[in-house]
Formats: sequence, structure tokens, C-alpha cells
Amino acid sequence: MKILHLNSNFLFTKIYENQIKSMPSDFDHIIYNPLKKSVKNHTNLKVLNPVNLDKLDSILSLKRLSKSYKYLKQNIKLDQINIVHAHTLTNDGLLALRLFKRNKIPYILTIRNTDINFTLKYKKHLKKQFFDVIMSAKNVIFPNHSYKHKLLDIFKNNIKLVKKLNDSLVIPNGIDELWINNPSQNVKTINKQNVKILFVGRIYSNKNLHTLLEALNRIENYELTVVGSIIDTKYFDELNKKYNFNYIGEKSKEELIEIMKYHHIFAMPSFNETFGLVYIEALSQNLPVLYTKNEGIYNYFEETKYGIAVQPNDVKNIEEGLKFIIHNYQIIQNNLKDKTFLTDFDWNNIGKVYEKLYLGEYYG
Repeated sequence: MKILHLNSNFLFTKIYENQIKSMPSDFDHIIYNPLKKSVKNHTNLKVLNPVNLDKLDSILSLKRLSKSYKYLKQNIKLDQINIVHAHTLTNDGLLALRLFKRNKIPYILTIRNTDINFTLKYKKHLKKQFFDVIMSAKNVIFPNHSYKHKLLDIFKNNIKLVKKLNDSLVIPNGIDELWINNPSQNVKTINKQNVKILFVGRIYSNKNLHTLLEALNRIENYELTVVGSIIDTKYFDELNKKYNFNYIGEKSKEELIEIMKYHHIFAMPSFNETFGLVYIEALSQNLPVLYTKNEGIYNYFEETKYGIAVQPNDVKNIEEGLKFIIHNYQIIQNNLKDKTFLTDFDWNNIGKVYEKLYLGEYYG
């Protein structure tokens, strides 16, 4: 079984590598990840990573499409590919559609954050092409429920596409085995005179640390610990001057498990979030989570069972969400005693679903 992955983000995150490594060893994976500048491949997987993109290719999707198709024709025996997996609708999906039309290779399509929150807003001139990409896909996958619902709303007047999307799958990302194998068995209690809140994420405006801090200013007796790499130095410096929080830099997963032992709540009300593995990691360590409505893990769980979803631009709503978790802390802790929900985020189980999809054996 030879699978061609069209994945413009493969070399920038471990998520896709984990997915591939969770599948049968006799599957032959080829990854196409075109680049604007050279990036080292730190995996032992077969990655085609030509530096063949420029700034205009981000805007001129059809120009990029022609360039990528020509490269693949010259560097891959396309007649040996059994199936293509396009990991985004925009550039990967357009390329998968061309391979399907010209080389008769079926494809699976995943629709993600940038597709919903950027492409369909700012590349409306390609709406017909995107419609064709979705309709021609063998299967359509979403990493969360919210993006499926958002796309259904965008195309609600198109009966054919609505039917296609209704038949689509929601497949989450998985968390590392470290979290699966080391769930916390210790029921937490909260000290309302010293509520310890944890934020783990890249530090730039989309992760919405600024609104969280503004909401926390309305709450007494809290400590906020911030973990993560600083993407926007100016943004971080401004927050550091204005608010009181404890920034401790980047940490390994092993260190994070230790840090989570001494915190009560995990809070990250991002504006846009394809999934957000860190929410599941926090739940595995008995931290109730404050997350975002209609993004990421929203609708994976019964509302208020393990935390609460909030509107990311509403300071009062975030404040109320934090107070809800504090006031209902022991109820949520009781819900977190049962960790069977973690099996849904185990790469071993997720890999079996993708295996069936690639082999054409998935029937829901």
C-alpha cells in the first residue's frame, strides 16, 4: 500500500509523524512538503521537501498548483500510488484534485483551521475549485466537530455538498503515549484563596493570553503560570509590563506533568484552534479546562463535564467561566476519575481508523 501525503505542514509539527507511525509497518508513505526555505527533516520518513515556493505562491494558489504538480510528475512514479491524503483543503486539496483528474488517483481530504478561518474567507474566487475538491474526495475528515458545523453553515444552500459533509468523519489528533500511560489518579482539591491557573501554548495573539489576563484581573486570589515559546516578542513584552504572571519558558512533556500536579485549572481561550492536544493532556492530569466555543475540542465532550467553553473575545464570559470551574471544582474532579475517554485520543486507535480509510474498508 503506497500513500502519498500532500502536507504543507509536515515538517513543522510532530502530529502527522505520530499518525503515520501508528499505522502498519508495511504501508509505504511518501510525504510532499514544499518549502519557502530549507527545513531539516528530523524523521526517518520519506519526505520530499523541495525549496520551490515563493511569497506569491501563498496568494496565487493556481500558480503553486502547477509548480507542485510538475514536481510530483518528475519525482514520483504516480502510477504506483494507491491513494493520496490531502491534509488541507487549500493547496493540498487542489493538488489532490489535479492528481485525481489527470492520474485517476483517489484521495482523502482533511479540512483544518486555515481552511475554515482563512481560505474560505479570503480566497472566495476559488470557491468553485474548493467545491470540486470536497465533492471529488473519497472521504472528508475534520479534526473537530466545530469546523464540520461551520462548513455546513457556509454551504447550507448546496444540497449535494451538505450531503457530502454529513457523511464526513471527525477524527481527533492523538496525544503522546506518555500522557496515555501516566494519567493522574489523584483527585485534586482547590484552595479558593490561592487558585493556580496554567496556560500552555505558543505566545502570540491568537492564543489569546491577553484576554485571559484581563479576565483574571477581575478575580481575586489567583496565580497564572505561562509555559511556551514566545512567537511575538512585542506582544509578550507588552503583557509582561501590564499584567502579573509567572512565565517559565518552554518545558518538556515530562516537566509539564510535574507542573500540572501543582495547578488547579488549565485555561487557553484561543481564537482559532484546530484541535489543541494540550487540553486533553491537561485533562489526563485532572486539570479542568477552560477552552473556546466552536473551536478545538468543543463538542468532543458534554458541556461542563470536564470544564467550560467560552467566547474568546468576551472578558466577562471568560471571568464567568473561570468562576464556574472554581465553584464546581469537585464535581468536575469526580467526572475526571474515569479516564476511558483517553482511548479516543490514543494514536494506536486513531491509526486503525486511518488504516481502514486508506484501504477503503471504512464504512462508519
